[in-house]
Amino acid sequence: MEGFEKTMRFSLLLFLGSINLTFTQAQLNFSLAMDSSVSVPIRLSPEDSISVLRFYISDIRVADGRKTVWKSEKQHYLIDFNRGQLQNNNVHGQEGGGLKDGVLKFVLGVDDNTSAKGIGEGPLDPIQGMYWTWQSGYINFKFEGVSSQSPSRKSRFQMHLGGFQKPFRSAQSVELQISETNTKVVFNLKKFMSEINLKEEHTIMSPSEKAVSLMQVAKSCFYVQ
Repeated sequence: MEGFEKTMRFSLLLFLGSINLTFTQAQLNFSLAMDSSVSVPIRLSPEDSISVLRFYISDIRVADGRKTVWKSEKQHYLIDFNRGQLQNNNVHGQEGGGLKDGVLKFVLGVDDNTSAKGIGEGPLDPIQGMYWTWQSGYINFKFEGVSSQSPSRKSRFQMHLGGFQKPFRSAQSVELQISETNTKVVFNLKKFMSEINLKEEHTIMSPSEKAVSLMQVAKSCFYVQ
């Protein structure tokens, strides 16, 4: 693919409940938009809003058969849609060339081995607000807001999805076939929200079976068109 000669770029666009990631040759960049650029907090309806949307993306690479033809410079990135953090949602990678098609591979979350090592630096620094304890590891996906469906105090919901030890390993490997004519990767936020039962599951704050299940749902929301 022509776009992988130097680096990749993702753009996340939120319209009608979906987030779209588009490849260009510049860099790998995460941004959130509706009709124009927006950021968290964002109001979805008079009674529903998102105040926090952030997650880890790790080990980003493109494979052509068994050969890796592009990979990110760093192993872990914290994608944060808070308006004060958007400028940090850039991922640069090594040079690669001549890719006509391939498989985009990445981990949604922090891999188990890294979590087992304990506190890290940079995006893995606990100051980022994405680390529980050495026993629980990192929060792979954080989603917070307000909804009329939530029976909690002030109708809040908090989804802190993580866990790296059995039976609650939550990081998800994502693989998507891409080509020069099939280069838009979409994360369907509407689908993700539709599979959350906020009446019963409005607060998830530790590794659990439900956290793993929702991470699997998040994985299923990525697709290429």
